[in-house]
Amino acid sequence: MMNHIGLLASIALNVTLLGFIVFSVRKARLKNQSRKKPIVKTASNLRTISCPSCSQHIKFTLPTDGNKARCRKCHAQFKLDIDDHRNVYITEIKLPEDDRNIKSLADCYSILGLSADAIPLDIKAAYKKKISEYHPDRVGALGIKIKQIAEEETRQINAAYAMLQEHGMV
Repeated sequence: MMNHIGLLASIALNVTLLGFIVFSVRKARLKNQSRKKPIVKTASNLRTISCPSCSQHIKFTLPTDGNKARCRKCHAQFKLDIDDHRNVYITEIKLPEDDRNIKSLADCYSILGLSADAIPLDIKAAYKKKISEYHPDRVGALGIKIKQIAEEETRQINAAYAMLQEHGMV
């Protein structure tokens, strides 16, 4: 009788251990399956290209409406050509015209808030003052739009100062 109880206890222990092992294996499989990224199926006519100007990803479907495309980020326009094998080629590009380009030294002085007869010391002081006012890190807490405006102003100030340096004014 004692041997039967020992045998039953041994079988119960083995079944319990086997159940624990099976449970652990299933748990490990589920954990590994959740780590795998799901396979995303894309349509065969969906294409993605990078803007030649700003490297922004642009998605479109074939066939395209016309053969012109425009980047939403930098507004560059380009022409798309598609061959017989459905490969896409960018053949022309027209960069957006910037209305705020600095065209003369007078523009540089006006951006820095100086008169045309300013000496190099005044130019450097005005540059440092303007940069400290408009630096994006200083106005970052005021919102995204204000930060974008500050970034544009900083670009203008740096371009004006660089142009003055190129012409030997600083």
